[in-house]
Amino acid sequence: MSEPALVLIRPSVQHYEWGGTERLPALLGIANPEQRPFAELWYGAHPKAPATAETPAGPVPLDRLLASQPLQWLGARCLERFGPSLPYLLKLLDARRMLSIQVHPSEEQAREGFERENAMGIPIHAPHRNYRDRHAKPEVHAVLGDFWMLHGFRPLEEIAAWISATPEARSLMPDFPARVRAAGGDRRARSLLLRELYTHVMHLPQERVDELLDSLLERIRQGAEPTKDSPGFWALRAASEFPLPGGRRDRGIFSIFLLNLVRLRRGQGTFQPAGVLHAYLEGATVELMANSDNVLRGGLTPKHVDVAELLRIVRFEDGPCQPMEGTACGPGEFLYPAPVEEFALSVLRLDADAPAARTAAGPEILLALEGPLAIAAGNTTLPLRPGQAALVAAGTSYTATSRSHAELWRARPAFF
Repeated sequence: MSEPALVLIRPSVQHYEWGGTERLPALLGIANPEQRPFAELWYGAHPKAPATAETPAGPVPLDRLLASQPLQWLGARCLERFGPSLPYLLKLLDARRMLSIQVHPSEEQAREGFERENAMGIPIHAPHRNYRDRHAKPEVHAVLGDFWMLHGFRPLEEIAAWISATPEARSLMPDFPARVRAAGGDRRARSLLLRELYTHVMHLPQERVDELLDSLLERIRQGAEPTKDSPGFWALRAASEFPLPGGRRDRGIFSIFLLNLVRLRRGQGTFQPAGVLHAYLEGATVELMANSDNVLRGGLTPKHVDVAELLRIVRFEDGPCQPMEGTACGPGEFLYPAPVEEFALSVLRLDADAPAARTAAGPEILLALEGPLAIAAGNTTLPLRPGQAALVAAGTSYTATSRSHAELWRARPAFF
């Protein structure tokens, strides 16, 4: 394409074990008789799993297409700021099982960790490697239905109340409630106390972890059946989904009681900055992040857990999680704000009598999730059914139309 403007892209599929078996295959029009998990669709140019661009010359990996024509697709400002690659990664997730307790590094932490592990000779794809690139991985997401997650440490007063009411928790740090009262509103004292508690939990001998969690889980089973709005429900599910060899317990179960349990409704979302512990528990969501794959894990996973590195990255701040709603940013368009330059996520809600005209200041990916709809740019009209996406070149004016109600998600750089 000598003058690129608009191209259909096919996502790369990630078959992680926690993925659902129906929603994403149905979107892609794929039969799934083997019930293989479809966890994530990647609509981006990350070298681990780039999407595929359907060009007039044939299918091309998206990272290769952008590298061959960076100025035309990315535009001068994006190219100057982020180099010859897409600065964001758009995903569609369907979590049937719980994801790991995790945290992402800052840009400085990622760069230092990447160079350190390179110097140690750890291969990029080694399972015990923490840093697979030099970049931060802030994330924003908006959910497509009822969705449960963990996000940030609960207010210390709530943790103290749980410890006071739970014999197994009291043995972790018996004086924690009194120390919370003494700390009051002193942010530094609260942070140090939270660090001490979480560090203690993450360094607890495995035998003690097993003893406490066996007793705690049995206590939950003997009580009234917990609902999804209760940490006990997810603790029981985690114990079932993440058994360790020899009947041992995953210490990540403690984090379910230490972090905010959040239920999101369709259209709500959260932002995950560097250092904030979080985990998706169940549901489907649109997620937009910096173009990185750096994850530090704190449990509920068979993957690598590096406690020392995790504790170095985590931000020890407590407080409630406030779900965000889309903020009107134009006719029929709602933005999910994130304080970053790499990306901005918004949704266009189209009706038959309300086409939406926009100009892509930087490279945009447009993902249809309700429809069908069509994107027109110049002499090109590209029909999109739900699950399909288009890449729009920087500087391109386009119009989105639909014969009925449709939903189009926009991913783009935010620094313009």
